[in-house]
This record gives sequence, structure tokens and C-alpha cells, in this order.
Amino acid sequence: MDSIQLNISRWFNGYGSLILAIILLHCLWSSGAVLSQQMEPEVQQVKQLYDSLEFEKAISIGQEVLKSRKQISLDGLVIVHRYMALSFYNVGEQDSARSHFLSLLSLNPDEELDPVFISPKIIEFFNKIKEEYLAQQATPTGKPFTRYVLVDDPRPGAGWRSALIPGWGQFYKHQPRKGILIGGAFWSSLLFTGFAALKEKQTHQDYRDAVSPKDIDARYNTYNRWYRTRQIMTYTTLLLWSLSVGDALWSGYPTPVVTLSTGEVQFSYIYHF
Repeated sequence: MDSIQLNISRWFNGYGSLILAIILLHCLWSSGAVLSQQMEPEVQQVKQLYDSLEFEKAISIGQEVLKSRKQISLDGLVIVHRYMALSFYNVGEQDSARSHFLSLLSLNPDEELDPVFISPKIIEFFNKIKEEYLAQQATPTGKPFTRYVLVDDPRPGAGWRSALIPGWGQFYKHQPRKGILIGGAFWSSLLFTGFAALKEKQTHQDYRDAVSPKDIDARYNTYNRWYRTRQIMTYTTLLLWSLSVGDALWSGYPTPVVTLSTGEVQFSYIYHF
């Protein structure tokens, strides 16, 4: 039994930190995936109001969502503009419906309306706007509208960069303070881990060279302290590496959005999760 427990202890010391790091990274990634799949409550409310034929309320809530500049996902923006366009059309404001359809197409040029739920008249109206948009012939209607300029998601690239050099991914996502913090902590921990490993090796040799019982006991205690220190720092370094990769893959990042109004261009930022 003692032999089995010793083997288990040795196995955990060798692989436990790696398993712990993998579990932490998986938890971070899973949390991000779950959050990204959830529909924001305000966005869901716009859809529910439209489905309930409460078009005026759907428009009002949708306008509040767009004006609030809250953190909203790309899918959320698509849903808000889709159902605001449909709501405006149903209350007879075709210019406003056109503006939101244009914003929708700037987010998703491949957008298609479901003929099962949408009337042929609206689909015909939308398809005409889509043809003009794809042919780059869409013109302003006199109503302000938003054209979204999307950039590639930097998180996959940031992830592998942080896996190679912790902190690099944060700089790649234009988060230098976070990169300095996480990268500095990782490299400091790694350097101290290497120092602890050297001291462990040195004190272990000193312990083996000891002759007198007093020296054996004293040198063993010193060696044991450095052995435990090296273990703790190894775990800490791996956890910091996992944090760097998980943050690069999961955390939000600022994305530019260009708002086109009547003869005026404004810049703002939204965050994608």
C-alpha cells in the first residue's frame, strides 16, 4: 500500500501541474463559449416583442439597446437590426426599415429572411435593398443609418501567440497593460522557478555529500525547502501560462464601429465576447 501511495504521489508531482493547467484552460474556454452563445436579455426582448406583434415597443427597446452602447455581441446586433427593420416596415415606416436593413447587411451580407415567418411583400422589399447593397448602389434614405466595419477576430491569433510567449497575445489585442502584467508575472515566475531548480540540485548534492548526522539533517531540510519551492513555482508558472492563453482566447477586445449619419462620420467602440 505504501508503495502504491508513493507511486501515485510521484505521478502527481510529475503531471499534476500540467493537468491542473489544462483543466483551468478548459474552464476559461468553456465559460467563453457559453457566454458567447447566450442571447442578451435586451436583444431577446426585441425579438419577443416583434413576435407578439408589439412593433412600437420592439422599436423603442431596440433604439435603447443601440443608443446605450452596451457590450453587445455581433449576433445580438444582427438580431436587433433585423427585428427593428421588420417592425418599422409593419408600422409603415419604410425609410427606417430600409436603414436598418442596410445596417443588417453591413453586419451580414448573406442575410436571408425566412419565408415561413416573413411575408412575401417584406421579403421582396428586403431583397431589392440587398441587391442594391451588394452592387454597391445602396444610397442613403435621409434617415441616419449605421454601417458596421468589422475586423477579423484577433483572439485565435492572440491565443497561439500567448501560448508561445505569454503576454504577447495581449499586446496583439492592443491590451499592453494587461500584457505587461501577465507577461511580467509569468517570466518572473519562470526565472524564479529556474533559480529554485538550480538551488534544489545544488542542495541535493550537498545533502548526498553530508557525512555527520547533524549535517545530513540540516542539509536535508535545506534541500527539502528548495524542492517544495521549486514545485510551488512550477505550478504557479503553469497557471500563469494558462491564464495568459485563456485571457487571450476569451476576454473581450475593442472593435471599431463606423457610424454613418447625414454627412457625418463618427467613430466608437464595441466589445465582442
